[in-house]
Amino acid sequence: MSSATRSITRSPSPQSQAEKASMSQALTIEKFTSSEGGSWSNAYLVSGPKEALLFDVFMLRPDTEDLVSKIKATGKTLTHLFISHAHPDHFMGSEVIVEHFPDVKVVSTPNVIGDLNAAGPPILSMLQSKLGPNGPKKLIVPDEIAASKLTVEGEEIEIVEFREGESRHFATLNIPALKSHLASDLVYNEAHCYLAEKRPDAWLDRLNELETFSNGRIHTAYPGHGEPDVPAKLIQKTRDYLTAFQSALGLGDGRAVEQEMLSKFPDYHAKQFLTVFTIPAYFPAK
Repeated sequence: MSSATRSITRSPSPQSQAEKASMSQALTIEKFTSSEGGSWSNAYLVSGPKEALLFDVFMLRPDTEDLVSKIKATGKTLTHLFISHAHPDHFMGSEVIVEHFPDVKVVSTPNVIGDLNAAGPPILSMLQSKLGPNGPKKLIVPDEIAASKLTVEGEEIEIVEFREGESRHFATLNIPALKSHLASDLVYNEAHCYLAEKRPDAWLDRLNELETFSNGRIHTAYPGHGEPDVPAKLIQKTRDYLTAFQSALGLGDGRAVEQEMLSKFPDYHAKQFLTVFTIPAYFPAK
């Protein structure tokens, strides 16, 4: 998680022009992507004509400052920042959002808040030592969301929780009006999966659950890393990576596993997830 040169990109969802036109009176979703050094993570702005909700936020301060500028440029009132899970590339920049939008409500579910309370302080200390001025200054703990839904401009957004997988808990957002699901790190697209918590079997179970949940309900899934796509494609890509990693573990050597995964997925982003975090977790230095 180095402090590499910042580069935030944004892209529209893969919906057709006809679909976008038919939904134009409801909500829109805009994707923002952090720098590679910031883990190439995604944040999503769900907007109506006047209000907006931010789903997840970046880790590096420069990336988040750029994100703030783009949100301000929309002219929308940011009402909520919703945090999906307790990994720093999805929550640590909350302080920057609060600095610029003091009235925003930072929220999540009790399970995610519990994870963040446990993991947040040591992560904060580690990032402060590694990132210096590009890192966080303080930890923002979300408030507990009491309801099972949020609204933007009167449109309902459902909160859907999943159990352990890449992280201990996930709080995702389902938007029925757009047939869209903000899935965060339940699915990746063209990025190395973060497996330092060593739960690939549980993650595969969550993919099965997401597959069932999406059937007939979701047109577009929005991953924590990479481009949005139909749920089946993102689920399969993530499943393929996890099963390839489990197979590679049979090599019995960290260096061999790393090289096997890099050769199978040569163009994948966030290589640090594999080399800096996952391999040392499975093959700690003696």
